[in-house]
Amino acid sequence: MKRRLFLATPALLAAALSADGRKAVRGPAPSSAAGAGRLQRVAATAFGTTVSLAGLDDGSPAGRRRTRAALQAAMREVQDIDAIFSLFRAQSQLSALNRDGRLDGAHPHLLRNLRFAQQLSARTGGAFDATVQPLWELFARARQQRRLPEAQEIAAARALVGYRALRLADGRAELARPGAKVTLNSLAQGYAVDVVVKTLQCQGVDAALVDTGELGSLGQAEGARPWTVGLQHPRERGAFIALLAMDGRVVSTSGDYATAFSSDFRHHHIFDPATGLSPPGFASTVVLASSGLVADGLSTALMVLDRAAGERLVRSYPGADAVWIDKQGRMQATAGVPFA
Repeated sequence: MKRRLFLATPALLAAALSADGRKAVRGPAPSSAAGAGRLQRVAATAFGTTVSLAGLDDGSPAGRRRTRAALQAAMREVQDIDAIFSLFRAQSQLSALNRDGRLDGAHPHLLRNLRFAQQLSARTGGAFDATVQPLWELFARARQQRRLPEAQEIAAARALVGYRALRLADGRAELARPGAKVTLNSLAQGYAVDVVVKTLQCQGVDAALVDTGELGSLGQAEGARPWTVGLQHPRERGAFIALLAMDGRVVSTSGDYATAFSSDFRHHHIFDPATGLSPPGFASTVVLASSGLVADGLSTALMVLDRAAGERLVRSYPGADAVWIDKQGRMQATAGVPFA
């Protein structure tokens, strides 16, 4: 999806293999035969897109009710996160922080994401930075005017960016630099996967596919097969560049195609805080990690870092793997990526 905007189509598309094992089709595995477990689905709007949760029940009426109730409870959690983090709702806590420069009594969800953002910023030397919102707003305004920003405009917006201006203490978040603004669009959907998975586990669901714009899973799909997902091709709309077998890790992607400010994809919604421009190296990056929060943040950081630095970062998180797709569509991956 246009993840940094919380708009439009998912960047990762859920898929299942057809009976011949070759053709990828959108959506989770089909429902199994009568009498066996059935796939329950719940969908709703959050993060400006359609979030889809699917879980296999045990085939009994009570199991169906239990699974559906769990999916509905998990969806409410997703919508709560969206309400806290949204940049398009004036009443959200993140909007209040950006407007007022200070937020007392920040929700634990928000504080958890802000703390991780600061940790990842420090770990990447600022390549990841949640305070890039002024750059996004500048390019969005310029796009409405059918132009690209001037160099001096970029310099002025970049002067507002810097993760050290964000300060956290005792349930309070503060922006020390006037005009600084935070976006958590590079973390929220991955974090939502973590919350959904925990909710489903606590309510007894042991087989599920979660699509918040990032993907997570529990157990196996119908027929004791792995849940299988397709990675969006960065240059062919609606096409997959590869398939992955879900192995319990969260899959997160970032891509220059999601929100492009120029037709050549040179300018897009991901920014290098050091330059104020979009990083030129990759069309898309994909990260698998045990935590959706980690996977989501790393996929953004890998778009900014060069390949060697990105791989070092991935290896610093035990159990994480990554895929890099360059502007020519060539793909490189670490050894543990479970290609299907």
